[in-house]
Amino acid sequence: MRKILLTTVGVTALAVSANATDFTLSGTAKVQIADDGNTSVDVSTAIGVSKTFDNGMVLSLSNNNMGNAGELTIKSDAISVTFGDIDQNEKSPGLNGNAASADISGDGASNASDNAGAISLGATVAGMGIGASMNNAGDTMFGASFTTDMGGMAMTIGGDVYSDNTSSLDQTAMGVKATIGSLVVVANSVQNEAAAAVDITTYSAAYTAGGLVIGFQGSDANTSAYSATYTIVPGMQFEIGSEDTGAAGGSVSSAELQMTF
Repeated sequence: MRKILLTTVGVTALAVSANATDFTLSGTAKVQIADDGNTSVDVSTAIGVSKTFDNGMVLSLSNNNMGNAGELTIKSDAISVTFGDIDQNEKSPGLNGNAASADISGDGASNASDNAGAISLGATVAGMGIGASMNNAGDTMFGASFTTDMGGMAMTIGGDVYSDNTSSLDQTAMGVKATIGSLVVVANSVQNEAAAAVDITTYSAAYTAGGLVIGFQGSDANTSAYSATYTIVPGMQFEIGSEDTGAAGGSVSSAELQMTF
């Protein structure tokens, strides 16, 4: 990642104040290999702008793939507000242990996906993380999480309650993440309110040994994934994984060489 620091001296077109503005340019380039041996290339770039005002508040913008910015975040030390992403401050810990395309679904409030007019608030109150969001459709989500130490093991517990304008899409998600040295374990449970929907429990683990990360994911819906990520040099890593969708013949392998700049 390259960071370029600009001020208003000689940059009047930016229309910024005397305070400095940080510009970042980042992206990824991937060579992907599918289960049938077909390859594809995925290149993405992003430009970010961050500005600190005199009162200490920070304005940040991101523009991915040179398109119109989809999100805008304003934050201070204890609070942040994001426009355009309803699940920006989701508090239930999500699954880890994925690589390449080996990533099962089922964790978190997945129905919270309508970002039209979305406003998401994140705050820290008495050591507890609080999240609240809503959108133009009237959907809402509220969550909270806290982290504690239990005998040298870092433990994060969090949950979210999502209420959709269509009540059949309501969801409640809860999760716990435990870090024991180089091992990170996550368990997540989602309750779906729809009569025909099925509640699901998912779990994952990732173990780091030097530049190698071994991952596993599973669920009570008989889906699972195994993966490995190896960092060749900083900014370049190779990922390989296998995902079982739980259906007959549903095992899919994938590999990916990722370069980050």
